Amino acid sequence: MHRRVILQMLGAGCTIGTVLSPAAALAAKSGMTGKKGTKVKAPHILWRNAWNTNNIGDIGHVPGALALLRRCIPEARVTLWAHKDLVIRGEIASLGRVADGALDAGTIHRRVFPGLNIVSGEIDATGKTSNAALEAAVASADVMVIGSGAGILEPSALLSFHRRTGKPIGMYGITTDSFNFTYFNDGERSPDVQALRAASFVFTRERTSLRLLGGADVDGPLGDSIDDPATPVNEKINREALSLDLSGVNADFVPDSTFAFDARDDARAAAFMKAKGLVPGQFICVVPRHRWTPTGTKTRQGDSRETYNALYRKADHDKLKTAIIDYVRETGHKVALVPETVYVVGLLASLLKDGLPDDVAAKVVVRDNYWLPDEAASLFAHAQAVLSIENHSPIIAAAVGTPFLMVHQPEDSFKADMFRDIGLGSWYIRDINKASGADVSAALMAIVRDLPAARSKLRLAMGLVAERQAFGMRVIRRTLGLGPR
Repeated sequence: MHRRVILQMLGAGCTIGTVLSPAAALAAKSGMTGKKGTKVKAPHILWRNAWNTNNIGDIGHVPGALALLRRCIPEARVTLWAHKDLVIRGEIASLGRVADGALDAGTIHRRVFPGLNIVSGEIDATGKTSNAALEAAVASADVMVIGSGAGILEPSALLSFHRRTGKPIGMYGITTDSFNFTYFNDGERSPDVQALRAASFVFTRERTSLRLLGGADVDGPLGDSIDDPATPVNEKINREALSLDLSGVNADFVPDSTFAFDARDDARAAAFMKAKGLVPGQFICVVPRHRWTPTGTKTRQGDSRETYNALYRKADHDKLKTAIIDYVRETGHKVALVPETVYVVGLLASLLKDGLPDDVAAKVVVRDNYWLPDEAASLFAHAQAVLSIENHSPIIAAAVGTPFLMVHQPEDSFKADMFRDIGLGSWYIRDINKASGADVSAALMAIVRDLPAARSKLRLAMGLVAERQAFGMRVIRRTLGLGPR
């Protein structure tokens, strides 16, 4: 970690020494003592996360949070209540072109947090759990926290835990996007609203969520995008001001937990680099994205996702191609096309390589299969920069000190506003509809042409991230009745 970040985390209340000594934290949990040497029960945190494995962002939330808990609340024991199976298999494995069961996100989680307990299952409205392991976790937990993600995601589970146990609940690094993820239409009957009111703390991962909760119309009266009359679908996206008064919610800004991601898989990354002829410090990574995740369901506008995605697929990725062409021709370096989601694994070449001039295409390599975020982190650490339409590849890049350019599609909620909030607004193109390929290229090349300045800028931003995340961890400590570290 950079010295500035370490000093800021120390000032914010985290003890850095625990970062390198998880064994010591384990020992502390098993042998905590109070006054006169009496044994004291280690506080127990029930962390609800692991929303999916079809993208490395949903995987990366968890080890990022675990790294923070390990650093800042080392005396606590933690149970991860996983929403989805951590092993990649079935349709996800098939789409990702990996063997069924060959990738297991749980291996990262346990490596980051030795002794981690992992449970799954459901809790109903009466507080009844679906299995014995979850029952034991719920019965003994001192706090339940919803981890980073696109919305509150499990408000009913939070409320069931709170009603049954009387213990506090909270949210760490979420987005409250009323168009995409969080639902306020039922007013006080909405589980989202009830969970927000019941929570001891609500940390949103960008300040736009705070503005929305404060009653602002964060897109303006016309919405974030105005309909294009040449297209057959309704494109309007508007997060209208809420009629609810949520001023009593204890909300603040804490960035996505993935910023704290510190897991690596250097061996796999080295093998990929060798196979593709990538030289450290002489390539960039580029990450594509569909406008809507192609799950087969309709969009919030009521149209087929495939129909909607097809309207923008070429135009969006042609803008990235412009940047690829300029980068290759100016630097002579290679470009690695890599996925954030399983849905683009088989499309990387068709989206971003096909149609490139021959001299450029010869320098573009393609990832053939899906991966886990620890391997992505190790590859990004060797890249000059990451150019992405997805949100979490830039975050993982930032965590390893690599600059990035985030190009945002308005359909993808406003969660990427977090980059502006941490001081990296010049690396964030907020609306791809309003940017040209030349704009994308100019922003990328500004980073590449002065990497020392870019890395210095990133270190400053990560210092702010560390301070805000440590603040969030301090609040959880106080919620558990623990003193400062």
